[in-house]
Amino acid sequence: MASPASGEGQGARERSGGWLRSARLASCASALVAAAACTGTLGGNGGEDSGDGRPGDGRPGDEQPGANAQCAPRLERRVVLLPDLQFINSVRALLGDAAVQADQAPDDRTKPFMKKGFSVGTSLVRTRLDLAAYAAESLEGRFQQVTGCATDGDDACARDFLSRFAALAFRRPLGATELEDLWRVVEAGKEESYERGVMLAVEAILASPSFGYRTELGEERRDGVVKLSPHEIASELAFFLTDSPPDAELLAAADSGALRDPEEVARQTERLLALPATRRSLSTTLLAAWGLSNLFGTVKDPGMFPEYGPALQASMFHETELFLDATLWDRGADVSELLTSRETFVNEPLAKVYGVEHSGAPEEFSPVTLPADQRAGLLTQASVMATLSRTDNTSVVARGLFVRGAMLCLPKLPSPPESLAGAVDELLNADMTERERAEVRGGNPTCGACHRGIDPFGLMLENYDALGRHRETLDGEPIDGRVEVQGIPGLADSYANAVDFADKIAEQKEFAACLTRNLVTYGTDDERLTPSDCQVASLVEALPEGERTLPAIVKAIATSRALTDRTEEE
Repeated sequence: MASPASGEGQGARERSGGWLRSARLASCASALVAAAACTGTLGGNGGEDSGDGRPGDGRPGDEQPGANAQCAPRLERRVVLLPDLQFINSVRALLGDAAVQADQAPDDRTKPFMKKGFSVGTSLVRTRLDLAAYAAESLEGRFQQVTGCATDGDDACARDFLSRFAALAFRRPLGATELEDLWRVVEAGKEESYERGVMLAVEAILASPSFGYRTELGEERRDGVVKLSPHEIASELAFFLTDSPPDAELLAAADSGALRDPEEVARQTERLLALPATRRSLSTTLLAAWGLSNLFGTVKDPGMFPEYGPALQASMFHETELFLDATLWDRGADVSELLTSRETFVNEPLAKVYGVEHSGAPEEFSPVTLPADQRAGLLTQASVMATLSRTDNTSVVARGLFVRGAMLCLPKLPSPPESLAGAVDELLNADMTERERAEVRGGNPTCGACHRGIDPFGLMLENYDALGRHRETLDGEPIDGRVEVQGIPGLADSYANAVDFADKIAEQKEFAACLTRNLVTYGTDDERLTPSDCQVASLVEALPEGERTLPAIVKAIATSRALTDRTEEE
């Protein structure tokens, strides 16, 4: 098969009405850019938490639980650009792995969590058009297998295939006018061959905004509230849970209108949650929310940490994957156990990091119980500690920000002013312990107010080096992991160390609320949500303590108005 980039494939395209391709692709590009210009909320609203602890910005839905039992919608009607992972997965779902170049496929382990900055521009449009062209060209040599039509087949077969294919690609029924537009592309391509005409139509479908975007425009309007259509609900639910388009059963529920009923949405959610692919996708969403994919970009001083490299990074990341699977899916535990469980999985290299025995082949992962006085679930895992360390040392600030933000969703703090960049570098290079550095930051009138809300969370993790190995001393001096957190409601207390902190926090709702907030954010692209917003708080309050399992949280999100209701544009 000639690839789209090969001379043979390119020559055939130029001979078969190259003007048609150029004109059509230019038209598609214009349509994509025009769609972007018509909405200010593609792929998310681009906002961020105010960072000042305010409960909201006065928009509908900012009311606290109980103030508005209906929890009014806060997102406007919009069109949402599919991120790269979801776009590629949609191509694969339609045409198989052969339709995607290996070097174009994003790694689903490292999918981005925040979509801020992901916008439509010339480069993105060109990339998407090239992906569509490659996918269509991939039909060469397997045309009959994919379409069900012979390479010199009849028009009726082609129209039937394109009607079904476009409906799946657009995730909704195809309009008669749309089919006729596609058929005009087929007719022009048939000047070379019947097969080329159908392939050009496939390319046009994959280059269409109806494929690359999903809509949240709704079908019912009442009192300023817009209810999403069944097909819009199906798309949002599928991409939230699986990062892939709706499967056949979910589309059938949309076609029948059954998804207008929250009970059917709950049933479909339960069905999807039973699938291994859905579980993997949701676990990866949590890993993305915690920023653990950044582990693969970390570098350590080879003189200090000679064992650190891609193999150990992969082992650390896989341990956390296995830990999530066992805790959240196999045992169906309350999400708080992510903070308290000492059960995990190690291969031989990781066993050395943790100082425990390993059985089995060196690369085989086996279950172990970590020392209860040294380890406390996710917070003290090697993947987290290594990600949140510098090349040659730990990082109190990075670790403190992780606990504040990724784990507890506390209000965002401002970055240090640029004028202090030199002083920051000087402090990092000073011959001090991390606690001494924290004392300097805390005493600085410019830095102190923020760092007193960051550094205690990082100081309690100083018992773990840049690889996550537990240590009691540093340079012959004992490490003091005791901290006192002040001024943060619900968290203000004294903690002996990270293990003490994790055990105490697990008894409260902050971690579960933050995890829920992150999932709602991913499902709705609403990055301004906070745990106190009713879209999150009402879900957490409705789930009894001890029963906040991941499936229960996901089901509550899927059937909430956060996913199905929108407002009219302001």
